[in-house]
Amino acid sequence: MKFLHNSDRVEAFSDGVFAFAATLMVVTLDMDESLQLIGAKASNFISFGVSFFVLVVLWKVHYNFFRKTSYIDNWIITFNSILLFVV
Repeated sequence: MKFLHNSDRVEAFSDGVFAFAATLMVVTLDMDESLQLIGAKASNFISFGVSFFVLVVLWKVHYNFFRKTSYIDNWIITFNSILLFVV
């Protein structure tokens, strides 16, 4: 017998992990006090932008999956946990 789980709890936990990952990305962004040095660290901003874009794409795919399904079993929770570990 398969046990179905409440998708709201899985979605809330997943959104929390995505939000925490985005917060860590912003916190680790090294902001200097001088605006003149920002040009020298443009590669940091570019890598931040690419990483943020990838995070948003992963979140959007995750959001669309849970929006379209109401069947949450242990396998989906396991695969969701693996995805969240990668994030």
